[in-house]
Amino acid sequence: MARFVQPQGKRDPFRNFNFHILLDQTSTDPVAACRKMSGLTGNVDVVKFRAGTNAASNEELSPGRTHYEPVTLEAGLTNDPSFEAWALQFIRHESLEADRPDATKRVADPGFRREVTILVFDIDNQLPVKRFVLHKAWVSKYTAMSELAAEANEVLIETIEIQHEGFSQLPV
Repeated sequence: MARFVQPQGKRDPFRNFNFHILLDQTSTDPVAACRKMSGLTGNVDVVKFRAGTNAASNEELSPGRTHYEPVTLEAGLTNDPSFEAWALQFIRHESLEADRPDATKRVADPGFRREVTILVFDIDNQLPVKRFVLHKAWVSKYTAMSELAAEANEVLIETIEIQHEGFSQLPV
């Protein structure tokens, strides 16, 4: 049975090691072997202004444009084609279809933007406690596999960097 089912009175912060990444809101299967995700960061530019008639020497500060940092996802290299299929829509102008493993020319409008869901689970990895969604996300960088080394004893990692137009927290 999961601990901390009732959020009332719970003071312990959530842990960062129980999470699922869904690359499409219609998907129910998380990315296989996803081991790491960078943080979600939004920034508002500061616009400085000082009128020539202002007697004070300081500037007035106003909020400017909002922008969001890219999100990086790392996964152990498996037979799951999730990262590769999404990345190939732009990187090589190709698509991978589920029933055809060979690469084909992409369609004119590849539908590359996705709503990526991040689920954070409780300490027992039983119940989702937070849900974040990246809006209009698309892959800007793809690393098919980490470096190879004969003397290493590590897991091969594939990485995608995702650009997005904001994120929101939704009820679980």
